[in-house]
Order: sequence, then structure tokens, then C-alpha cells
Amino acid sequence: MEFTPINLNTTVDNLLKMLNRLIGEDITIKTELEPELWTVQADAGNIEQAIMNLTVNARDAMPEGGTLTITTENVNLDEDYCKTYTYARPGRFVCLTVEDTGIGMDKETIPHIFEPFFSTKGAGKGTGMGLSVVHGIVKQHEGWVNVYSEPGQGSTLKIYLPAVSLKPEEEPEDTISQKNLQGSGENILLVEDEEGVREFATSALHENGYVIYEAASAEEALDIFEKEKGNFDLVFSDVVLPGKGGLELIDQLLSQKPDLRVLLSSGYTDQKSQWPVIRKRGFRFLQKPYALTDLLRGINEAIGQDK
Repeated sequence: MEFTPINLNTTVDNLLKMLNRLIGEDITIKTELEPELWTVQADAGNIEQAIMNLTVNARDAMPEGGTLTITTENVNLDEDYCKTYTYARPGRFVCLTVEDTGIGMDKETIPHIFEPFFSTKGAGKGTGMGLSVVHGIVKQHEGWVNVYSEPGQGSTLKIYLPAVSLKPEEEPEDTISQKNLQGSGENILLVEDEEGVREFATSALHENGYVIYEAASAEEALDIFEKEKGNFDLVFSDVVLPGKGGLELIDQLLSQKPDLRVLLSSGYTDQKSQWPVIRKRGFRFLQKPYALTDLLRGINEAIGQDK
């Protein structure tokens, strides 16, 4: 992870177009951003991923539509607050709130929502890792998440990150470089089992000129590949997938189309990442979580379209 001074308002603004695509037409996004927001020391890719996961979670809680509100504010927490929330600490914090008007949760459910693989969704609706990932990211940033919800009253999740006395790094360079990383209608087979990551990548790449075919497993990817007669410029796959893994999938696809370009990705850093094998075979690799610019650059380089 690369921690730099960032302004969360900028992060939210940069993601809004993709967030609107993610949530669909039945849900309205509102933002209430503090104009003089303090700076936080954070990894941009991690924070983008956390916001995307919270958005997907809120969307799924509003199957009949509703309103999603994203708020930023500066907060000074005192000792009294920390007596109520014993995991908190006093000081200056930036609070990012994601609030939905969805189905809500009962008090028995709330303590479990950050557990890996816990999900209130039905089968086939993701692995239940979305909020667990958010919790992990926030913890790595020395922050915490508060949850407020009641059945039928929607849910509010508040992320607290420590403020720092630094100016945010300027971002024009990233903005300029993104324009040079646009696609030209290339077909990409995206294989990712985590719903939030898959939808983030799909939206980002679609917005930047690529045609995306999504798969949540190796088996689904093979079906799509066969149906489309192998008409793909790149396969972008997670290494660790349910059932058949990413490397085994790549071998099968390359046996059918030897010139297929490959980009692999993983959030693991241990043996599950299979990094030695990936490096030995010369496949390009993108470490999760990735920021938007990192994703576009990785795809661009893997396809071989440096401009």
C-alpha cells in the first residue's frame, strides 16, 4: 500500500460517474461534502475500493430503489465520545458516511456484517466479503466503522479516518495520464468472484472505452469464451477463484487461443498469490486493491497499447 495525503471529497467526486452506473436508474445518489474537509493519510486504491463496496452493499439493500447519500465531515472526538464507543480514540478525524433508504438490519445482524463470508444476500449474490474488506481497509488506516440500522429504516455506515496536517497531493498528472489510457473497443474477459471488485472494474473499464464480459468463476468464464468463439483481446482474472483457480483457467484459454493477452490480479501476498509461478511464466500482475489509474495502466500495458 502507498499512503499519501488525500482529500476524500476528491475521491468521491472522481468515483461518482462509476457509482451512478453501478447503482442503476432506480437509486438516486446525493452528496453532502464538507468544503473545508481535512486531509487524511491513505492509500487511494484502498479508499476507492471501500467506497465502491459500501455503494454495492447499499444498492443491494434497496431492491425497489431509493436514495444513497454520501457525506463527508470534519469531527473532533472527545473523551465522552470514546466512553460510548470504546474502540474509538479522541482527536481530529474525517468522517465518510454512506447512508441508504433500504431494508435495514436488525440488532442481531449488525454485529456480524464485517465477518468474512457473512452475507444477508441470497445464493449467487457474491461472497459476502464486501463489508469485511471495508473493515480491513479502515483498520489498516487506523480508523473504524460505526453502523446504525433498523429494519425498514435503512442503514448508515460511518468511516472514521485520522486527519493529518498535510496538504493533499495534486492530481492533475493522474487525470492527464488517464486520458492516455483509454481503450478502443477491445474485448476483455473479466473473471472476478468478489462482486464489489468485479463491478468496480467493469464500470471503470466500460467508462474508458473497453467492452467487458463478466464472469464470477472459471467455469462461467470458459462458457463465455466458448460462446464468443474466443473473440477476446485480454483475459483479466483473479488468481484465487472458487473451484478452478485463475492459473488453471488461463492454461485452458491459452490452449484455445495462444496469442491471448493475460493480466492476473490478487489481494493475497502469501503462497495463495502464486506470485513465483506468475513471475516465472511472465504474466503481468496487478496487486489488489488497485486505484483507477493503476487499473487502466495495467490493462493498457497488458494489451500492449502504450500510447
